[in-house]
Amino acid sequence: MGNMYKTELIKRVAKETRLSQRAVADALNASQELISDTLKEGKTVQFPGFGTFYTRQRQASRVRDMRTGKDLAVAARRVAAFRVGEILKRAVRGGRRTRKQG
Repeated sequence: MGNMYKTELIKRVAKETRLSQRAVADALNASQELISDTLKEGKTVQFPGFGTFYTRQRQASRVRDMRTGKDLAVAARRVAAFRVGEILKRAVRGGRRTRKQG
């Protein structure tokens, strides 16, 4: 099975919910913006059972440029992260599905 991209997700959600692809795309885009804005504020976004989007601080480090062999400094920075929830973990392992079967 191949990867699922945003356009395929929109098509499948539209079919599953009987909403237009445009309505689903608008909702998905708005959700992405709201999650991003919330993370920029340093807050978390939780979907119980599915997972939690949050930010964490990465320490400064040193890396080597493989092309030139030069040592480079990488500044400390805040990065986005995702912690998987229990229901999603079970679903991926082949356990209970994440939504009602119908």
